Amino acid sequence: MNTPAKGRTEKDQRTRELAAIHAARRDLALDDESYRDLLWSITGQRSAADLNARQRRAVLDQMRRLGAKQRPRKRVAQHPGRPHNLDSVAQLQKIEAQLADMRLPWSYADAIARQQCGIERVAWLKEPQHLQAVIAALHVEQKKRGMLAQLREILARDGITEQQLTEKFKLKEGWQRRRVTLNRLINLLM
Repeated sequence: MNTPAKGRTEKDQRTRELAAIHAARRDLALDDESYRDLLWSITGQRSAADLNARQRRAVLDQMRRLGAKQRPRKRVAQHPGRPHNLDSVAQLQKIEAQLADMRLPWSYADAIARQQCGIERVAWLKEPQHLQAVIAALHVEQKKRGMLAQLREILARDGITEQQLTEKFKLKEGWQRRRVTLNRLINLLM
């Protein structure tokens, strides 16, 4: 009986091999019929999805002999700093969604982890409360950005610049980062 971890590994291997077969098909510029004929001649199957591990490797070997290039597996994540354990920790996926929503790099979450937990990278956080603290901090940042965007829409509607607003209400430097101030201004100008 397979353990869950072993099952995931075999499934991941199958996925990588199928992707490699399809990449090799593109390299060789095989049309659908030629591709299926090649599969049939090697394995007796007409679809890569039906191949077992040995057959997938045989197909890949033959395609490489025919000139398909073997590409090294990319270790670079989609986003620089993306945690290696993203797929296994649901809270990291939430963090990724928050970062994507604000178009922020993973280094932003790493800075929060450093500041709040004393741990260099968000990927190294093990305690659920630490991950939750990063999620909460990102939520606060989302809220601030949303409020500032709303205030800027109001200012644009009324033809007021941020400089004029700052002078009129004698706002202190950095007021754009304070939720209480943003909330009061929005309520006042609505």
